[in-house]
Formats: sequence, C-alpha cells, structure tokens
Amino acid sequence: MKNTTALLALILTATSASATEYTRPNASLILTPDGHNMAFSINSSYGETTGVCNMEGVAQTVPPMSGQKGRWVWSDNNSQCVAVISEIRSGLVEITTKGCDGYCGLSAAGSMDGRYHQ
Repeated sequence: MKNTTALLALILTATSASATEYTRPNASLILTPDGHNMAFSINSSYGETTGVCNMEGVAQTVPPMSGQKGRWVWSDNNSQCVAVISEIRSGLVEITTKGCDGYCGLSAAGSMDGRYHQ
C-alpha cells in the first residue's frame, strides 16, 4: 500500500510539474504536454453569471501558422465541437472554439474563446 501511495504521489508531482496554467478574466487554461500532443483543461464564465464552461481533452498537434510557436486541435467525437489552441510567440495562448456551447451553461456560451497569459 505504501509503495502504491508513493508511486501515485510521484506521478502526480511529475505531471503537475510539467503543466502550465494560463488565465484571463473569468477563465483558466491548463496545458500539459502529452507526447507530441497537448492535454488541456478550460474553465470559464462571463463573471458572476450562473453559467460556466468546462472542457478537457487531448488536442492533436498541427503545423503552427505564422507567428505561432505551437498549435493543437481537438474535436469532440459526439458533437460538432472543435477547439483550436494556439501558442503565440509572445507567450500568450489563444483559444478558438466552434460548436462547443454544449460544454457551457447558457449564459457562458463563447466564454472559452480569447487570449490567455501566464
């Protein structure tokens, strides 16, 4: 039991050490490298509304566009939701979603999109 607990603690420490958190008003984004891909978790709202957005997954690497250091795309197999995560050379991360309102309460739809900073 002690070995299992120690191993779990080591894995959690190693995983959290490589995760990077980005924020913007009323939103947070956590990115964790997953091989060539990027695991992500987004939580957002429009402030003190009752609705929030929560989405997570592993985005696939795609070639970055001009001005970008990295770019990843995630799509939901059960809906038309697509999220593009772009790491901009300035250190910001930009999220663009389409068809992802199902991950949000009604008053938070669209709140995941925008630029996040460390």
